[in-house]
Amino acid sequence: MMGNSKIVFRLAWRNLWRNHRRTLIMLAAIVVGVWAMIFMTALMRGMVDDMVKDGVSVLPGHVQIHHPAFRDDPTITNVIAPPDGRLLDAQSRPEVVAWATRVRVPAVISSERDTRGVTLVGIEPERERPISFVAEDVTECRFLESRDDRGLVVGRKLVEKLETGLGKRVVIMSQDQENEIADRGFRIVGIFDSKLAQYEEGYVFGGEGAIQDLLGIGDQISEVAILGTDYRNVGGLHRMVADAAGP
Repeated sequence: MMGNSKIVFRLAWRNLWRNHRRTLIMLAAIVVGVWAMIFMTALMRGMVDDMVKDGVSVLPGHVQIHHPAFRDDPTITNVIAPPDGRLLDAQSRPEVVAWATRVRVPAVISSERDTRGVTLVGIEPERERPISFVAEDVTECRFLESRDDRGLVVGRKLVEKLETGLGKRVVIMSQDQENEIADRGFRIVGIFDSKLAQYEEGYVFGGEGAIQDLLGIGDQISEVAILGTDYRNVGGLHRMVADAAGP
């Protein structure tokens, strides 16, 4: 058998080089085909990774904590206490890259020219910076400076629809926990550009403390967003956070 195999291999090798041009063309075709497959696979994986990272940066993070009824009714009535105790300890573990608290409520924003429905998000600027797109996408003027900043960061499309601009005063209206209208004037201190127009039109960002004061909810929040080390493996992070947060 070994002898036959050597003979077959020798004949095959000689046959390959009987026509050098044919063999080189076949080798070139195989190399190009394999290279193209590797390139396309790498390109597709990179595109998927970028899409997922962009999706994660639009506020969700890898894990979120809410009131049990918040997803069905995302209003100011379904708020939670800020993290403490075991939850704060869990958020300081190595598998947690960053975390942030937010107040998120439906609201109405009004300028002298127009009125629009938006999602009002109160944030802590320093904690929010590594998690979401907001700070990175501010292209005019400034990002929020503190959780008590009384300015607003607004999307460019929304600014255009409201026919307003930087430094202009707008009125934010929402509903407090007593079902009463809560409204207050804010100034636009920053404009952000997003890859998707609906985010520019639909989100308005303010300081978390200023929004809590507007709504009269003390230190209560709507959600905690947590960013882990790898979106492909969030099962362990979810279990750790769920255990720390309790029922």
